[in-house]
Amino acid sequence: MRTAVLAALLVLVAAPGVAQPDVVLIVADDLGFGDVGYNGSDIQTPHLDQLAAEGLVLDRFYVSPLCSPSRAGLLTGRYGVRMGINEPVSHSDTLGLPPAEVTLAEYLDDAGYETAMVGKWHLGDDCPFHPLQQGFDSFVGLLSGGASYFDRRNVVGLDWWRDAAPVDTGGYTTDLIAAEAVEVLSRPRDGPLFLYLPFTAPHTPLHALEEDLVLYPGVAEPHRTFAAMTTALDRAVGRVMASVRASGRPTLVWFLSDNGAVEDFGGSNGGLRGGKGQHWEGAIRVPSVVWYPEWGAGEVSHPVWYLDVLPTVLGLLPQPPTPVNPLDGTDQGAFLAGAPPDASVLERTLFSYRRTGTDGYWLAAQSALWKYAEHRTPDRTAVDLFRIDLDPYEQADSSRSYRGQVAAMRQAAIAFTELTLPGAAHDETLTIDRPPDLAECSGILTTPPGPPPGGLSLRVGPNPLRDDSAVRIETDRYREVRVDLFDLLGRRVRTLFTGTVEAGGRRAVPLRPGGLPSGVYIVRVTASGASMSARVVVAR
Repeated sequence: MRTAVLAALLVLVAAPGVAQPDVVLIVADDLGFGDVGYNGSDIQTPHLDQLAAEGLVLDRFYVSPLCSPSRAGLLTGRYGVRMGINEPVSHSDTLGLPPAEVTLAEYLDDAGYETAMVGKWHLGDDCPFHPLQQGFDSFVGLLSGGASYFDRRNVVGLDWWRDAAPVDTGGYTTDLIAAEAVEVLSRPRDGPLFLYLPFTAPHTPLHALEEDLVLYPGVAEPHRTFAAMTTALDRAVGRVMASVRASGRPTLVWFLSDNGAVEDFGGSNGGLRGGKGQHWEGAIRVPSVVWYPEWGAGEVSHPVWYLDVLPTVLGLLPQPPTPVNPLDGTDQGAFLAGAPPDASVLERTLFSYRRTGTDGYWLAAQSALWKYAEHRTPDRTAVDLFRIDLDPYEQADSSRSYRGQVAAMRQAAIAFTELTLPGAAHDETLTIDRPPDLAECSGILTTPPGPPPGGLSLRVGPNPLRDDSAVRIETDRYREVRVDLFDLLGRRVRTLFTGTVEAGGRRAVPLRPGGLPSGVYIVRVTASGASMSARVVVAR
């Protein structure tokens, strides 16, 4: 349960006029280090190449070896194993991103941002894990790990949603995601925007448009279709960047891939060893660019992690919040802005861990200089040590020459594996794929999303709730107002107020904890068709 900061947090919509940049987080799916033009690919990616020329190329950007753990880490700044996610979440799983985790969307929502998600979620299909339960005001996209690019169907049926409602539409998925993103970026708003934009491309199924396939005559499959899908992704990024540039608003755009490529499906890791699902560099070192004109252009050569995204973005806020849960990443803003990396950056350790079977695993621990790698199978355990800064292709094992380094890094790596929650990865008690059941996702999932309306403000406090707590509403014009309290499953717990608030008026609605179990709740104020929300805590 959110305690610490949320327990002391007075939820307040940010005052207008505070300079906070928009944030656009773009995630490619299974795009390898060698799949972009600026890293030498034969795939046509002119828009990504332009982004790299104008921004900061993170030459040593690291993620998890697999998609769902990377996405969990991006949004929380914490390793997926801390929350039971160290494998891709499947249709048959009952796990997902736990409500006790606090996402980047939730932090930015509390800072006055409109928070929108367009694209692939893959962090749980059910109500408690839904994007709108994790801090996003709006959601359009897939809940699962993938579907047909032409009709959005997979083994359990249609997987294309607008908020909590399935939508059956034509078109190509990459283009649909781009169009929705442009719509979000183009609509009028008073405050800053956080747009989380995880594409499905170029992940399987290998589906490409003919207009992109013709760009690669004579290229053998599956690389031809993969290349065409990547070019479509690049074109989508170009559309998004055109909207960002046209807005004239200060904006940070962070582009990255969720893990390395699967070369059997046509991708390339640029000569790096291994690929998706392993502990080698080809699995975890991926293309990434930060486009933020205030930080300039160039190449960043020290390691930056997916776990750094959340603290780095929060560091841009005028008053960065104190994290509710301990973070595994750190704010890289000063170093991206040009400060030389210090020991705190160069000596920290990134862990990569994936269990395979009952006693097998891929495990790695690495700093800026050293990488310890261990692969256990039923037959043997292989151990390697690399000077990874000098040997990024992992060719020269130094484990016999530096036994003390091996022992220290292995001890840290094994300790990391003990963080893994029992039953992490898939729920193996389930064997049947099942469609998402969102029938009970009422309340905040069906409330019209959107930015806070102009002239309306909301404060809730003291928080955690006490007998003198109240919902305080101010409005610049006459409004019909309703105030409801929901639990985290979106069920209405109480209706606190229905009535009118006069122009220039204020209304304090009592919000007492009596009769409420301990937990986190949502206060929703609906006023003349618009709505705002705030999180509150009952602590006993």
